[in-house]
Amino acid sequence: MNILYIAYSCDPYCGSEDKIGWNIPLEASKNHRVFVLTKEEHRKSISKYCAENGIDNISFFFVDIADIYKKIFRPPFYSGRLNIWHRKALPIAEKICSEKGIDIIHQIAPIEFRSIGKYYKIPNAKFVCGPIAGGQNTPKALRGYLGKEKYVEKIRDIINGIYRIKYKLNKTLKKCDCVLYANFETKDYLEPLSNRKVIPDTSLTDGELSAEKQKSSNNGCTFLIVSRFVASKGYNLLFDAVKQIPPSSNYKLKIIGFGPLKDSIEALFKSDENISPHIEFIGEVPYTEMTAHYQASDVLVFPSFREASGSVILEAMANSLPVITAKICGGRVICSDANAFLYSAKTKDEYINSLSSAMINCINNPDETASKGRQARLNAEEFTFKKKSETFNEIYESIV
Repeated sequence: MNILYIAYSCDPYCGSEDKIGWNIPLEASKNHRVFVLTKEEHRKSISKYCAENGIDNISFFFVDIADIYKKIFRPPFYSGRLNIWHRKALPIAEKICSEKGIDIIHQIAPIEFRSIGKYYKIPNAKFVCGPIAGGQNTPKALRGYLGKEKYVEKIRDIINGIYRIKYKLNKTLKKCDCVLYANFETKDYLEPLSNRKVIPDTSLTDGELSAEKQKSSNNGCTFLIVSRFVASKGYNLLFDAVKQIPPSSNYKLKIIGFGPLKDSIEALFKSDENISPHIEFIGEVPYTEMTAHYQASDVLVFPSFREASGSVILEAMANSLPVITAKICGGRVICSDANAFLYSAKTKDEYINSLSSAMINCINNPDETASKGRQARLNAEEFTFKKKSETFNEIYESIV
């Protein structure tokens, strides 16, 4: 088949959404003729990687938008930037489809449901969209942790509602030949009665599955936290949970990340004399260097309030780390009680106590923690880009 991937984020040297946008076309190119439409900012890194690795079977096309839009449309208005880019990309996609005989157009990474391009208008090509996310919201019990971000969350709720109504009126989702969802929250928000497939948007490369776990738990339990320093990532919830861990416990918190709340979050954790001896802030770490940190840890703590899937969940599992996270969004789709410490809660106190109890359990029961980690490594093999490509291929064949 001839496949055109719409991948605004597509960088071979980065993780998260860029990792998705790069690896899905790369895997598909083993069996199909592949074309990728992405943003201009990726031209240099893509050209460099392709030249160094002999990749010549994917054709890349680059689209740019004015810098003013990049400055204006920041979260929670990021979808505005994407939609402007899609409008500029659409005629280029039409030309590619006409000249290359495209069978499938697949919009991937990032794929907020508020930024579905109108590629379904292109004749003679089927349009696949997703897995899409963005319909998940911060639980009401945790909104008090958002601080100033609670206003952003309210704006986001309003924007989501507007787009949901817009899509219903325009029948946008029905115009797509296939819609995939990254989590049940987004599916239930947009199409609660549909039988659309729910699969995580992220996956693992073969290289990420090659590492063998080296570290033992003889020196206490090392918890790893990897996320941006913003309120919705749950750092204040984590702080309240860690306060309940006995100070004499043998544990360590390694925190990797960057973001606008970096200084205030560091100050918060260091303000407690019982917690500060157990904390290590590492700062920003390149994606290519993350394996060493996963390998030197025992458990990933993922307290995020509304992550679409959570790339770090799978990356941790690939390195034999069980995950502590709420049974929502990515945790609900990727994890199970066999390979993770999942918790459900309704009130703020229940969230604090559940997270704290899970961490204390890991400290006190290293054998159980290691056992779940081994199972996590086995289950991680179910979430590879190769298997995802096979799933996509079945979908493509069924609609062409």
